[in-house]
Amino acid sequence: MSEPSSPDHHRRLTELRAGMSVLTSAAADLHVGSQPEVRVLSDGRLWLAEQEVAVTAAAVYQAARGLVAAQLDAMAQVTGRPVEDHALAWLVTLQTNEVMVGLDAAAQLEDDAAA
Repeated sequence: MSEPSSPDHHRRLTELRAGMSVLTSAAADLHVGSQPEVRVLSDGRLWLAEQEVAVTAAAVYQAARGLVAAQLDAMAQVTGRPVEDHALAWLVTLQTNEVMVGLDAAAQLEDDAAA
């Protein structure tokens, strides 16, 4: 078992704090609560004001992965369907959205060229 001061414990704590910041920011984007302040420090890390911690982009990425994994797991538990079903459906939705954004961008380029 890891000691509280171990590098693994510190890394996990940093990822959890970053995850909380990602979640609260996403909730604020959906008009829940207020937008937490995030600043980029001179060394490239992010300062999460609400958590009062500086984190790397890697910690934020790992935290976001953890949040998505927890969501997929929860959906699988609630529905009784495998995680794979939910992950693939989510991926298809994202790919469809990507295509739609690409079509919108292409249409805008055509409109700009015609003007």
